[in-house]
Amino acid sequence: MRTVNMRRAIAASLAVVMFLTALPANAKCKFNVDTVHSRTGEKVLWTKWNTFTLMIKGKILVGSGLSIGDKQYFALRFDRYVSGTKAERDTALVIPANGKLLIKLDDQSILELHTDEEFIGDVAGGQAEIVARYVLDASSLNALLKKRIMNIRIQTTGADEDFAFGKRGAKKMQKTLECIK
Repeated sequence: MRTVNMRRAIAASLAVVMFLTALPANAKCKFNVDTVHSRTGEKVLWTKWNTFTLMIKGKILVGSGLSIGDKQYFALRFDRYVSGTKAERDTALVIPANGKLLIKLDDQSILELHTDEEFIGDVAGGQAEIVARYVLDASSLNALLKKRIMNIRIQTTGADEDFAFGKRGAKKMQKTLECIK
């Protein structure tokens, strides 16, 4: 009787191990978009937004990974207070085409990413919110997955935005980008 129970337990354990190893690498990934583009036929993956870091004044930086065909992007969303006339507010938060994202890594190196188009923030009340995406080549993506981000600087047409990363935020970012690798 004891041998039969032991065999069942071993068989059940093996079944669980086989099931877990059969899962795709990104099975834990959560996507807002997982589809094929209707015109180009390219696979499109856009991970769910994930909060990476909090600023002192309550600003939040959230990000996601985006993959369109064989191109990968690091997408960021943040907001900031804007003032002035309506025309000034409407252009207060702009990231130009070829805009820079400077990322300081734990080995003190600086990784520089760029946008492939212009992004203009949406203004509501006194807040402007922007979503921008930065092109990731294979070496940049590998660096972000292997090294810890310490802080980033988002260059805009107005004031630059700096965000410091803690260990938890860096790990969240790495898990998010792993989903589009």
